[in-house]
Amino acid sequence: MDPQFVNGLQDLLQRLASATDTETIKAVTSSLNQQFYLNPICVPALLAIAKDHQQWQIRQLAAVEMRKRIPAFWGELSDETQQQIRDAVLQMILSETKDLTRHSLARVISSIAELDIPNQRWGELIQFLYQCCQSTTAAHREIGVYVLDSLFETIADTLSEHMQHLFDLFSGLINDPESMAVQVTTMEALGKIAEFIEPEERAAVQAFQGLVPAMVGVLQKCLEKEDEDSASRCFEVFSSMLLLETPLINRYFGELVEFSTKVAGNEDLEDNLRNLALNFLLCAATYKRGRLQKLKIVKPLIEKLMPITAQEGPEDMSEDAPSNTVIEGCVDYVRTGTNEIIVIICAGLGDSDARVRSASCVALASVSDELSDEVGKHHEKLVPLIFNILNDSNMTIVKHAMTALDVIIEGMGDSVVRYLPDLMQRMVVVLETGADDLKPLALSVIGSVAHSSGQAFGPYFGEVIARIKNAMALTGDEDVMALRGVATDTAATVAEAAGKEAFAPHLEETMKLALQGMELESSNLRECGYCYFGVMSRVFGSDFAPFLSLIAPQLLQTLRIDESSAFGLETDEEPDMDDEDGQGQLGMSTAIADEKEVAIDAAAELFASTASGFLPYVEDIAKELVALLDHYSDSVRKSAVVTLFTFIRTFSKIGNAERWQAGVPLKVAIDDNTAAMIKLVMPALLQMWEDEDEKMVVAQICTELRSIMADVGPAVTIECYPTCTTRKSQKDKDNAPVTASFAHDAEQISVRLLEIFEKKALCQTVDDDFDDEGGDDQDEDDLAEYDSMLICAAADCVAEFADVFGDAFAPIMDTFLPHIAGYAKPTFAVSERAMAVGCLAEITKNMGPAITKYAETLFPIFMTGLRDEHAEVASNGAYGVGVLIEAATIDATPYFGEVLKGLYPLVKRSDNTNNARDNAAGCVARLILENADAIPLADVVPAWIEALPIRGDHMEDLPVYDAVCYLLKNKRAEIEPFLPSLSPVLKQAMESPDTLFSDESRQYLASL
Repeated sequence: MDPQFVNGLQDLLQRLASATDTETIKAVTSSLNQQFYLNPICVPALLAIAKDHQQWQIRQLAAVEMRKRIPAFWGELSDETQQQIRDAVLQMILSETKDLTRHSLARVISSIAELDIPNQRWGELIQFLYQCCQSTTAAHREIGVYVLDSLFETIADTLSEHMQHLFDLFSGLINDPESMAVQVTTMEALGKIAEFIEPEERAAVQAFQGLVPAMVGVLQKCLEKEDEDSASRCFEVFSSMLLLETPLINRYFGELVEFSTKVAGNEDLEDNLRNLALNFLLCAATYKRGRLQKLKIVKPLIEKLMPITAQEGPEDMSEDAPSNTVIEGCVDYVRTGTNEIIVIICAGLGDSDARVRSASCVALASVSDELSDEVGKHHEKLVPLIFNILNDSNMTIVKHAMTALDVIIEGMGDSVVRYLPDLMQRMVVVLETGADDLKPLALSVIGSVAHSSGQAFGPYFGEVIARIKNAMALTGDEDVMALRGVATDTAATVAEAAGKEAFAPHLEETMKLALQGMELESSNLRECGYCYFGVMSRVFGSDFAPFLSLIAPQLLQTLRIDESSAFGLETDEEPDMDDEDGQGQLGMSTAIADEKEVAIDAAAELFASTASGFLPYVEDIAKELVALLDHYSDSVRKSAVVTLFTFIRTFSKIGNAERWQAGVPLKVAIDDNTAAMIKLVMPALLQMWEDEDEKMVVAQICTELRSIMADVGPAVTIECYPTCTTRKSQKDKDNAPVTASFAHDAEQISVRLLEIFEKKALCQTVDDDFDDEGGDDQDEDDLAEYDSMLICAAADCVAEFADVFGDAFAPIMDTFLPHIAGYAKPTFAVSERAMAVGCLAEITKNMGPAITKYAETLFPIFMTGLRDEHAEVASNGAYGVGVLIEAATIDATPYFGEVLKGLYPLVKRSDNTNNARDNAAGCVARLILENADAIPLADVVPAWIEALPIRGDHMEDLPVYDAVCYLLKNKRAEIEPFLPSLSPVLKQAMESPDTLFSDESRQYLASL
């Protein structure tokens, strides 16, 4: 090797390591790239420097640079040189004394292994690492496990073949008698292994579970030593395992929650250590909500966490403090005690201790964020207390108070109007003279006020918009850019409140500012810009079209961002040396995904609002959206699904003057543009559906499919595709085809929906709560929450199928009926029973007289639902009985007495929970319309009138007022005694804009 080459390279590395200004760094980097890093011999040269230089910083830098060059030059080196490097780097990592340099050398080894191992080279590496891990020298054991941990980032598939050997090895290392570093690094390596264990690999699952107690022991030692860095790494491992489908920690989940709760409440520990525990609890509440509820530990968890909110905390305590945001996963429990919680918070807001007032503001913001409507009802108590705190001299408390105020305003509705003068005066003063960190909060409050107060905000629009535009023009550091982003969001909110005419004079200027913000290399500003564009298009409609030529290129630019470099997939750039775990890259990729999600949502809004004005850009954007159906982020995939269906819906609105009619073949043709968009979207979406492993993404598909069928009709599922008559997946080979009459995409959709009811969909093949010992503890009364939501979404989709296909739906009713009806059994959870009864009720309504052949099966299901003790099930049962009697062409008169008996408790309810009273009143009306002579009107009508008018489900207005008109026309003498009670009901109904009437009933009642 040329000594001059090595010395020149070494000199530049020294200059780079000692450089303190950007220009020097750029100059040296340029010299390295041009003079040294174009030659393959830079790899052995860097190795020599990493081995022999006296300064460890230079050795580390050389190792970092060497790792970067290996992917480019390794294949150009001779076999002899490669072997020399392999041998040397293994000896170097053993003799190196500095941790950071050893870690960089470990990444060199990992980089070489990534190229060698798949080509059956460097077979001695694994044996070397095993020997290191079993060495009597602690430093060597640490090296062995650290390199193995690094290798999981490059040759995970190869290492996975040695899973059992690794478990045997790590079972000793996790209990290392000398080195905490070995124990913590082993724990991190186990975290990597966890990602590659499949649920069906029972031996691996059990082996891993056997190590969990030792892993908890490592964490406990880190906490005892107050080693924040190591404790953080351990908690991160446990938190990451909460996201896995394989239930590796389920057996110990309750103990982990209890352990973390004790740590969080231990005031003897440093706050940062306690926050680590709280962050784990936050993850548990977010991702294992069903498990928390199943173990019945939600109530004790909240009871133990609540006192923490009142403890003394740091001055910059955030509203996102984990002790408060844990509530996100326990919201159902908290909802039942909202009144009691508000009493506690009010007491805290008025406390003489500033720390208590501050903690109470944070707690109020957290509760309100999840339960805004419930908390908003207490505004008369809360707002005056918050106003008092806004006068506090402690700006930290004022900041928390403004955050709480912002959140509760969202749940106050038009009640905010009474506070408008005081609110706006305070917020304008903050914008003018307040501290910089309060100004974004003031703008956010103004936006919430504008949204809640609507037209009442008009008098304040002028003085606010000028200040908003000033903030939208700011440039500077990160805090200034954050203020600019909030101003952009607030401009959109204020525009929607003020309306098109008032905001029109400011549209062009704010558009210019928003577009300028998109160019400032801030992902947050780009997100704010897209949200602004979407709202503006909604406010201005087709008048916004002239701006689309400026926005569409931005959309395409964002949708086409290559995220591979953010993951380090196709780049030779080294992560920051202080960012060994690559979190900086992950943060970048997450920011890009967030920007794409917002851009996708904006595209939907822009096309829906501007219609034909957006047509020149639809094709290109739609193709990008189809590609994003395979994006790694489930949020991006969901947004892509929603927007693609929005494109179909918008094309249909533009091109189809006549509404669709139920049935197949199509009775109303669709235009060419709609058909083309369906042809582009549906094949890709159906393929995505089949391969999708996230339940909530599949639920979103079902929800959007139901919605698009309601808007576009059967064409969205049967246009332009080859017929599919058999199930596609191997797991369905034991089932018959759904039906030969369901052609095209409808057949595949039916297959996917049936898989969901059978719990055979890919996203259902693993249940987080199954028995860790090998059995299945998912009993029918305790389905996972997400699984429940998925099945409900599928049921809604099936019901809509019945609507759009009409008589053509009848042949497959036999297939779906037993699966849906099965969920109505008393052994199932309340939500599943309600889903099943409600779905069958909707199918009954949608099928009309064709439902008659199923009446004997459906009637007992509906009656059982009607008698259910839970309002949501009983409500759906009442609706189902009514529409069945209305639709079936059989005489149901013999059952009227039984039905009326079941309806009576619902009609007499003092509340209308789940629209139970409304649906009961609707059912009585349908009985009257079916056969009033079979009803004891003198007994039924008084109770029926007491349940009126309809308050929630106004679709029940139609049968109710049709029945009223029938009685007035045909049974007036019998109901004459009840007219004094009926008259005010009719008056109230006629005056309400929400009441629905058939044309005939409206005319008749208006004539009285």
